[in-house]
Amino acid sequence: MSQLNSILSLFEITDPNIFITGISQSTDQNGLHIHRIHATLINTPICCPHCNSESLIKNGKHLSHIRLGTLNGGRYELELSRQRYLCHNCQKTCGAKTTIVQMNHTFSNNINHQVIQLARKSITAKTIGSILFPVDS
Repeated sequence: MSQLNSILSLFEITDPNIFITGISQSTDQNGLHIHRIHATLINTPICCPHCNSESLIKNGKHLSHIRLGTLNGGRYELELSRQRYLCHNCQKTCGAKTTIVQMNHTFSNNINHQVIQLARKSITAKTIGSILFPVDS
């Protein structure tokens, strides 16, 4: 289990509600190695964010694909299975939240921070893309 925790610490993922369930590898059409970290986010909200009711029930899961970055010429992605909840009071759904990615985004906060740091050095967007997301293996 300590190996899996090392993977989380390597990408500076400190959320205690994320549990790794497996790791897989594949290759995309450009020949780039993609390492997928399969994980589950278990974070039970106390009340509905829409109506503040406490009548939430589990309502399936949502799979999020989060880009973590590159190491040794390979791309790393986190496939995060997040629990969905349904409110009996207002019939709206909500999901478990994490701090490693902004709402409705696919790039982790670490990648966003790297992009901002490179942009401050007046590096073009195309060059930033080639630095952070290489297409050659």
